[in-house]
Amino acid sequence: MRKWLFFLCLPLLLLACNSSNNQLANDIQTKGADQAELIQTYNKADSLYQQGIISHELFDDFITQTIKFADSYPEDEITPDMLSKAGVACMILAKNCSMEQEPDQEAIEMYARKGLSIFEKIQATYPDYEGVRNCYLNRAFIYDDILHKYLDAEYEYREFLHKYPDDSTCENIRAYLQVLGKSDEEIMAEIEKKN
Repeated sequence: MRKWLFFLCLPLLLLACNSSNNQLANDIQTKGADQAELIQTYNKADSLYQQGIISHELFDDFITQTIKFADSYPEDEITPDMLSKAGVACMILAKNCSMEQEPDQEAIEMYARKGLSIFEKIQATYPDYEGVRNCYLNRAFIYDDILHKYLDAEYEYREFLHKYPDDSTCENIRAYLQVLGKSDEEIMAEIEKKN
C-alpha cells in the first residue's frame, strides 16, 4: 500500500519542484529584463546629457525605474550605483528647473527632496558602497546650491568631515564652510578686511 501511495505522490512532488523551478527562472528573467531596461534608459538620458540636452522625460523614467528596481532587488550589485545615478539625475533636473526663465519652485523642491531621499537611502542601506561618501557631498550640494538651506548644507559637510577626516577634499570643504551662504560682496568685504 505504501508503495502505491509513494508512486501516486511522486508526480505531485515532481510537479511542485518543476513549478518552483519555473517560478525561479521567471523571476531571474524578469530581473534581467528590468535591469536591461534600467540601464538602457540611463544610457539614453546620459547620452543626451553629454550632448548638452536634458531630457526631463528620460531622467524621470530612469529615476522611477531605479526606485522600483531598488525596492524589488535591494541586494542586486548594481542597485546602489543606479540609486546614486538617480540621485544625481534628481540634482540635474532640480538645477535645470532653477535655471529656467521662470523657475518652477514646486519642481525644484520635488526633485531636490527626491534626490536627498535617494542619497539618504544609499547611506542607510549601503554603508559599504564605495560611493557612499559622495552622498554626503551631494546632499550638501542640494541644500547649498539648489535649496539654499545653508545650515542643512553645513551639517552635511560637517558629517562628511567627521566620517572621512582624511579625505583629500576635507581641506577644501573646511575653507568653503568659511564662505558658505555668503554673497560675493560679503566675501570680498572679508578679504579686504583681512588685507
